[in-house]
Amino acid sequence: MKVKTILLAAFLFPSICFPQTEISVGGYLGGGSFSGNSVSVGGFTTSIFVEANLPLFEEVFPRLSFIFTKDFNAILPNTNQPYNPFIQGFSFKGITTQYFDSKVFLEEGVGFLALNDRTFIDTDVWDYGVVISLSVGFDLRNFNLKGFKVGAGAEYGITFINTLPKYSSIHLFVQLII
Repeated sequence: MKVKTILLAAFLFPSICFPQTEISVGGYLGGGSFSGNSVSVGGFTTSIFVEANLPLFEEVFPRLSFIFTKDFNAILPNTNQPYNPFIQGFSFKGITTQYFDSKVFLEEGVGFLALNDRTFIDTDVWDYGVVISLSVGFDLRNFNLKGFKVGAGAEYGITFINTLPKYSSIHLFVQLII
């Protein structure tokens, strides 16, 4: 029983076992397109994410994200559309970063994706696939371990079953390393 308790504590509180663990939170906002069983729709894309620098993974950081993409008409004034299509979901990516100098970096990610297709009013289907991302940014931390990263990036997610929803995004991001 003690072994199970210790393993559960190590999983739930990794900073106890790995005191150098960095946790970061961030988000992005941009534009792109998405589709399900429909033609592509232009929309705005948003995401919030949590990333951890665990010693279990060398040079690859796990990132859990919530993604939301909705038709641009939802934010325009004086639109009388009764329904604006959207897609939402979660992704779990492995992120790796290469620094060109002490400030400028390139970040790549690939992982698994679960999307909730809501492109039509009567469609509410979860689909599963892959997501890839590429970002270029500027590290504002100087010699501190905590601080901000900012930049621009692109992301593409595609699923392989049911209504085959997919999305693409060009966005600006900010990340806070805690």
